Amino acid sequence: MSRFNFHDHLLQRDHSLNGAVLFGIDGHSVELQGRATKILKSPRPVTECVTITGMAKGPVYEAVMRIGGAFSKLGIKKSPVEILINLAPATLEKDGSWLDLPLAVLMLQVAGLLPDLPEQDEQRFLLVGEVGIHGELRPVPGALSLAFNAKPGQALIVPTGNEKECALILKKPGHEGCKVYPASSLDDVLNFFRGSSQLQNALRKPIRFEPAIPKAVDFGKIRGQEIAKKAAVIAAAGGHNLLLVGPPGEGKTLIASAIPGILPKLKESEMVELTRIYSAIGQLGGDGVAVTRRPIRTVHHSVSMPALVGGGSGIPRPGEITLAHRGVLFLDELPEFSRRTLEALRQPLEGGVVQITRVHASLEFPAEFSLVAAMNPCPCGYAGSDNCTCSSKEVEKYQKKISGPLLDRIDLQVALRPLTTDERFSPTREGESKKLQRQVQAARDRQSARFQGTSINCNATIPGGAVADYCNFSEEGFSEFKRVIDKSSVTTRTTDRLARVSRTIADLAGNAKIESENVTEAESMMLRFGQEVEN
Repeated sequence: MSRFNFHDHLLQRDHSLNGAVLFGIDGHSVELQGRATKILKSPRPVTECVTITGMAKGPVYEAVMRIGGAFSKLGIKKSPVEILINLAPATLEKDGSWLDLPLAVLMLQVAGLLPDLPEQDEQRFLLVGEVGIHGELRPVPGALSLAFNAKPGQALIVPTGNEKECALILKKPGHEGCKVYPASSLDDVLNFFRGSSQLQNALRKPIRFEPAIPKAVDFGKIRGQEIAKKAAVIAAAGGHNLLLVGPPGEGKTLIASAIPGILPKLKESEMVELTRIYSAIGQLGGDGVAVTRRPIRTVHHSVSMPALVGGGSGIPRPGEITLAHRGVLFLDELPEFSRRTLEALRQPLEGGVVQITRVHASLEFPAEFSLVAAMNPCPCGYAGSDNCTCSSKEVEKYQKKISGPLLDRIDLQVALRPLTTDERFSPTREGESKKLQRQVQAARDRQSARFQGTSINCNATIPGGAVADYCNFSEEGFSEFKRVIDKSSVTTRTTDRLARVSRTIADLAGNAKIESENVTEAESMMLRFGQEVEN
């Protein structure tokens, strides 16, 4: 073929490849469309001939420079044509380094420097990966979310280091036939497209994952504080939020750290969901690591509101409450958090999601977490004892830093007392968490049967208008419930809290109906409720 005819062929040829970008924590498919638009009088380096359209952000243009360095290292010939690449859909912002690899391959195909695959083969691949200036392929965050954009039977080409994570795509219904091809360099991928070498499917053998979340503290290591530990079990069994109030150094943090270990084990679908979240935010911790245990996120009171609930400049990112999804969010020294930050928790606590709205983006992140908070009873921490140095006004001001509406969303509020000398030196009991987890699981199983066919997943999420439908009392239990309500001028919301907690205690005891002793125990687990009774 003559030089003119070869160039004419380049101008007539349409090219496309499949890629994906991360937006929040979700992957979005991107079709990279390429064609030659003009024959150059003299060939130029490929990356100097490229124009990119389709709402590409700065990092995508930086990718062209990175790819140029890799092409130089690999000795890629110059392009005889100008190249136009469109990233569709044009309404979606493209950021990050996820499109480096498909951009590099498409540039060479449009320039006639890499053989074209048959159209059906081109659509068979989804390419993702960052290209380094030395030609290496570097792992990218959110690879699992990107992989979920693969079509059934499609093959993924990803950097070495992302393949094990992408293996979880096999858990997606209809995607059992997908393949994952890891590559360590751009040259490996180019040779694959040239047909001179093969890439190996990483899914030929089962992949074993390491846990991303460390094992929780065993409840047997917690000395004393039997009431607080019982409250923690009730919180885990019913999905209730928990506030621990007591002097410093008496076990509040230790109890919170042990709660994930007695929550029901994650289902397979929940493991995949959490792994996607942690991968998207870059906290998965390495290849072959997955979230197999329920998380706990311990947040310092200096945290900003965007860091806690999500947000930030540009495309919103998930915050700590999303990383605590299906686990525990632990806020220590609760009154030291800013009022604005704490009030931002109210909507996620009610709805289980957080909605972030910006000019260019509106995203929804999952946030079904159990809130466990801890606080001292006063600024010095020793209110009620001879060691307290605070005035009554200081104590009142300190406790009022927590708003009533937020406290109304914390079902269990218990006080911890200083340990006795005997308790401090009592022996620990290994394996107690396993026993408690079985009790919690049995209580959750009863709730699953009760709420079958509804959107309610645990006692704590029973809507206010449906409390009477699901919290069935025995005759004695209802009499005790009314007695407690009669002696305390409380709101309807507080009444509902008492009923929900009583229902969970009954579930732990295996009672079909709420008995009087269940109500009595629930009352003792609601510190603020008890204060209202005294007033």
